Amino acid sequence: MSSTTAHLANYPARYFAAWNQRDIDVALAVIADDIEWIDPSLPEPLTDRAGAKWFFESAWAAFPDIVFEPVGQPLVDERLGRVAHEWVMRGNYTGSGFPPGVEPTGNRFELGGCDVWNVDASGRAVRVRAFYDAGDFVRQLGLA
Repeated sequence: MSSTTAHLANYPARYFAAWNQRDIDVALAVIADDIEWIDPSLPEPLTDRAGAKWFFESAWAAFPDIVFEPVGQPLVDERLGRVAHEWVMRGNYTGSGFPPGVEPTGNRFELGGCDVWNVDASGRAVRVRAFYDAGDFVRQLGLA
């Protein structure tokens, strides 16, 4: 395995750990200053660290016990600097703030999805694309 492939293959574990540790400094360390972050729960892509910080903190506030568990092994495209990894996200909607103005339902959720990251040479994502069934997510949260 080349060092570039290993660098990319290790990224998902760092990203999932950042989410699961709930430490904003750790989380922002895996995100580039300029980013394109596309997620079905967002009305528009995030484009900078301030947006990423808001997203992490809003999700942690709304879902205080949110956890991402990787499924299988990452898929690496060394030529494009891209890595994808399937995951399962679990937690309870017991906090507030996400979506803004919506009261928590207390519902438990378990949702499968996949993220695709483009990672720079410093090991930070310059692009994040999350794929999951947003309709299923809002149904599990009790919002639809």
